[in-house]
Amino acid sequence: MEIRNHKGCHPTQFSWAVAVFAARETPHELMCTITSVVEAAGTSTAIDVMVNGNATLATATADLLKKNNPASGSTVIRVWSIVLGDKAHAWNQYVHTVWPRAKLSFFVDGYVRLKPDAFNLLSESLAALPKSLGGTGVPTTGRTAAKLRESMLTEGGMHGNLFALKESVMDQLRQSCFNLPLGIYRTDSTLGAALAFGLDPSQHQWDIKNRIFVHPEVSWTTAERKWWRYAEVKSQLKRILRQSQGILENRAIENFLAHRRLSPADLPQTAAELVLEWVNRCPDKARRILWTSPLSRIALKKFRNPRDWSAAKEFPELIATWPNKTSICLK
Repeated sequence: MEIRNHKGCHPTQFSWAVAVFAARETPHELMCTITSVVEAAGTSTAIDVMVNGNATLATATADLLKKNNPASGSTVIRVWSIVLGDKAHAWNQYVHTVWPRAKLSFFVDGYVRLKPDAFNLLSESLAALPKSLGGTGVPTTGRTAAKLRESMLTEGGMHGNLFALKESVMDQLRQSCFNLPLGIYRTDSTLGAALAFGLDPSQHQWDIKNRIFVHPEVSWTTAERKWWRYAEVKSQLKRILRQSQGILENRAIENFLAHRRLSPADLPQTAAELVLEWVNRCPDKARRILWTSPLSRIALKKFRNPRDWSAAKEFPELIATWPNKTSICLK
């Protein structure tokens, strides 16, 4: 079976493609996710595990798969190691370099356990909804799950733990050279906003409910957090700081797409450029945000200190493939 996805190659047509994004998970945790993905996958499915900024995790996961590979039939599993530790970059690499052409592509976070019917339910629903660009599930576990679930079903939205995009959308993203800004925390809401505008705010109005189908029965579980452990407390503090960064990002995205009506394909290369441009254009609004969200000042200060993104030029490294005879032709 060959997987070819750049100009001059003839791509194999998969029914489904699945991208699993991982960085800070343990090998055991990631293996549980991969197993749940395999159980939810149908025939002719390509599963790509995109490990960013953690070569040790990529190697350990590949070793575990060699010992106990859950794939069978026409399922293909590939494990990739990406030098740069950034989810947006990993997502960009998947879309533009790794993606094996498929009728429907699923995106999964590395710490979730999918329900066995998740892919089938989304696939069946999207096949019956020609106007929808993609679909998503709703959370059922966690402190805020019930409130978020109700909000998504009422107002629309997209959840980053599990969503799907149609082949035509993947083609449009690739052809337009759409990339998520490097370093952005709100990866999923940024993509969701672009989809809500039909990937072209100059021609379409916001319509998230019709363009992203929220399936009330599609869901997943996550491991229970041990809040009393130091590692969990530290992780939660980092999450709070990242959420304050996300407040700035959301306002900058809103200005870029909803107010200026610019193409998502023209988003700045980095989240820092995006936010700082918004601050310069809308200083009064920025000051109000910084007043109501003091932690956002820390995020803004970080944005003002340039980060070295040179590692983004490196291609993902293929660590292992199952079955071994699968060949790859990179862009």
